[in-house]
Amino acid sequence: MRAVIVGAGMGGLMTALALRQSGAFSVVEVYEQTKEPSTAGAGLNIPPNGARLCRWLGVDLDGGDPKGPDGAIDGGRAAILKSSRQFNEDGTMSERPFDHNTAANDDAGFHHMHRLDLLMCLHKRVMDFGPDSGQPCPITVHMGSRLTELEQNEDGVTATFSNGKVAVGDILVGADGINSMTLQLAWPNPRRKRWTEVTCFRGLIPREDVKALRKSDGSPLDYNPIESFSMDRHKVDAGGVVTYWVRGGELLNVWIAHYLPDSSAFEQEEGDWFPVSREDIVQEVREAFANSPTKEDVLALAGAIVRPTKWGLYDRDALETWLQGRICLLGDAAHPMLPTFGQGAAQSFEDAAALSSAFALHGQDVKTALLHYEHVRHYRANRFQLMSKFAFDHLRAEDTEAQKAILEGLDERVSPAFGHDKRGGENDDWIYAHDAREIGDTLPAKRLGPWDFRKARKADLEKSASKLWKPDTPISETRSITREEVARHNSQDNCWIIVSGRVYDITEWAPHHPGGAGIARMYAGKDATSQFGDYHSDEAVAHMVHFHTGDLAETE
Repeated sequence: MRAVIVGAGMGGLMTALALRQSGAFSVVEVYEQTKEPSTAGAGLNIPPNGARLCRWLGVDLDGGDPKGPDGAIDGGRAAILKSSRQFNEDGTMSERPFDHNTAANDDAGFHHMHRLDLLMCLHKRVMDFGPDSGQPCPITVHMGSRLTELEQNEDGVTATFSNGKVAVGDILVGADGINSMTLQLAWPNPRRKRWTEVTCFRGLIPREDVKALRKSDGSPLDYNPIESFSMDRHKVDAGGVVTYWVRGGELLNVWIAHYLPDSSAFEQEEGDWFPVSREDIVQEVREAFANSPTKEDVLALAGAIVRPTKWGLYDRDALETWLQGRICLLGDAAHPMLPTFGQGAAQSFEDAAALSSAFALHGQDVKTALLHYEHVRHYRANRFQLMSKFAFDHLRAEDTEAQKAILEGLDERVSPAFGHDKRGGENDDWIYAHDAREIGDTLPAKRLGPWDFRKARKADLEKSASKLWKPDTPISETRSITREEVARHNSQDNCWIIVSGRVYDITEWAPHHPGGAGIARMYAGKDATSQFGDYHSDEAVAHMVHFHTGDLAETE
């Protein structure tokens, strides 16, 4: 079979390697709209659940020359950090070591990297299987090829590109990011990306410049990153700063987020980012961190960034399906997520691994392989997509006692390792020890759901379900409700949602739900089917009866 991949970013190249590894394909072709390999942004994290898949496919995250030039075909030149430190508004500092080994016991590790370094080490591995390599199932990367048309029938998929190239494959994988052209062309009602009201600044500082950092009065920083091979987080209500070393410790990545709901810079679709001056960063940071005990440290970092850029952070509601015939979506095209969880690249790698395993299992049965891929990946990836939003404090109120009881009962750490605010226990095996290659021997009857990814026994599920809040007087009468009426109940204090054709009034429940008021804020007056749909347990579905206020009247 022939595989066509749209997008030669991290997810696309990883998918090319993974599909070749499956043994089901004779040719893999990748089409990328840019003329040469490039990537916006500065740093990123490849955690153990992504790193073990890189190791499986021979992608070198750690090799190469950390002092080498940008854009070199080289190893990933990662920094393997010892810990994460968090500086809080009350002046305290906490430190948490990174668990590089995890419950998988394979020492897969956390790899903090320059985005371009990761892209180039993926290109390096793909070149090992280029059309002139003599290797079976060659991988060819076509640059300067922007997707313009898609057609498919029972026998295959045809893609046409801006440079006149035409590709025919048995499957087509859209790995072309949040602005996916695959999504726009193949999905009948593609969901638009949404401005989160958060802006961020990104950039890098050379090691020697970090060493020389001083406060405005000339005194040393309280916590200079040069003194600790760690990821550092500074938190305030309306913003946050994350710094960590990349390229073996030669560069410091700086990420500064600011909740700015009245900003007009990113309310239009003209672009996601643009260059910005250091003076602009310092002014905005001074306002956001006015009351922070580490304000002077943060200002020094902000003023030292080389070639800084300003970004608007966007997300998109989950898609109900990633499949259209022989076409599937993967990575940010399927489930774009905010960078707050450090899982964006890792989840695209997990997609690639699961897709590979599905074709290794089902061979030329394209329909079953793609369905298997979606059934094992849809919930897990969407869960990270949803939870990455709650890492912003302005989207999630403090947990109520009822929420804490549910989360503690599961002993499942919701925040990733570099978030020190414990929420739901200490066990984060579900995040980092997961191996996406393990998809089972048969097609699951439906999409996997929360309890398929948890180690808890059935008795634990029943115990947790017994703690779920119920109203004193359940809704007793239901009626037919239009989407227009649902849309009017669109606030945290008046919240209706649609799930699988049923309308629920969760206004009273929201403060007792593990997601809390943030669930109501994001899904009030909306169709939440794809985020909370058919993969929940029978117990969870039964509990929702208490909030069922009517069935959707489809008038379209």
